[in-house]
Amino acid sequence: MSLKYFLYFIVGGIIVSAVSYFGGARKGILSSFIAMMPALSIITATFIYREAGTDATVSYAKGLILFSPAWFCYIGAFVFLLQRVEMWKAVVMSVSVFLIVAFLTRTVIQGFYHA
Repeated sequence: MSLKYFLYFIVGGIIVSAVSYFGGARKGILSSFIAMMPALSIITATFIYREAGTDATVSYAKGLILFSPAWFCYIGAFVFLLQRVEMWKAVVMSVSVFLIVAFLTRTVIQGFYHA
């Protein structure tokens, strides 16, 4: 296994660990802030840039914008469902919402490019 992938794994693990730690300590706002900080996307963009250059990094950034509506629908569905059903049912249903909205968004965007 390449050392760079080990580094990616460690960096991602540190972020997930920090989010989990603060979330478990009932510091949900801080936990959410860490999870949503641009740090993760900056680190990811840096790794992509080093690996594949500017075009791949721009494509990644455009993808973040493209799938933001799906993410907002996912988190809204999760908050709504978590108060009404078991945790794992809420996860499955809200991820399903994300996938459906992401697919629809991608289909609509591709339709504009091919029109």
